[in-house]
Amino acid sequence: MEKEILSVPVNGVAFYCEKTGSGPPLVLVPDGRNDCGPFERLVEMLSDSFLVLTFDMRGSTRSRDSSPKPLTGEMLSDDVVGIINAFNIGPVFLYGCSSGGVTALTVGKAHPELVRQTLVHEAALLQDTPLPNTGFSYFEKCEAMAGAYSDVSPAEFFWGYGDYNKFLGLGQECRERIRKNYAYWIKYYRGSVDGVSFSESDLKSMPPTTFSVGTWSPSWLVYANLATAQRGECSIAWLNSAHFPETTCPEDLATLMRQTFQA
Repeated sequence: MEKEILSVPVNGVAFYCEKTGSGPPLVLVPDGRNDCGPFERLVEMLSDSFLVLTFDMRGSTRSRDSSPKPLTGEMLSDDVVGIINAFNIGPVFLYGCSSGGVTALTVGKAHPELVRQTLVHEAALLQDTPLPNTGFSYFEKCEAMAGAYSDVSPAEFFWGYGDYNKFLGLGQECRERIRKNYAYWIKYYRGSVDGVSFSESDLKSMPPTTFSVGTWSPSWLVYANLATAQRGECSIAWLNSAHFPETTCPEDLATLMRQTFQA
């Protein structure tokens, strides 16, 4: 199905957006790679049933931020809300992973009228880990091995993909954009977007929300998402996946979305 590429001005950034398909609107929020390229295969599988809208996050190579500053889930959710309103497609089905998962949850908390249902995969809920600072320590240990790799950060490879062939399958152009986006994510996302927790009342006031977790992922990240889901009595799903299921197992993620998102 033909893809429409648009530049959408929201909150001082010209966002690179892709719109494909027809049907109930589904918005895919990128993870910390800040690029919608990894959604390509997933979009192909869903665009026969949904109008799929995705975009590159603030500060990426295709959605440049001329005034960079540390970001929060609230700031990123304002961007998503602006994009949804620019297309006039709310209420939407909403998906996000990692920092995109925090963003999706924050949209559901602040603007429930714009969301039908939410699916988040391993949201970056570093305040809900079983021991303090577990996630940040994990990143530091992985990145200490940076000299052994050239085209992907160690933390991202070990827990993000888990399969080098899946990483290569993104294509050279997409991988290069992700590599360039990484420095911005480290400086302006990490430690601020992920410094949030959602209370029982937050979760119960949101539209229906499902949390998915991967069998290959670090236990601290799985724990944080399961604990949050249980706090709000939200549905839980498992995927045989690393942290980026749209790359690791797009077929399984598409199936979960079709099961979860009922118009």
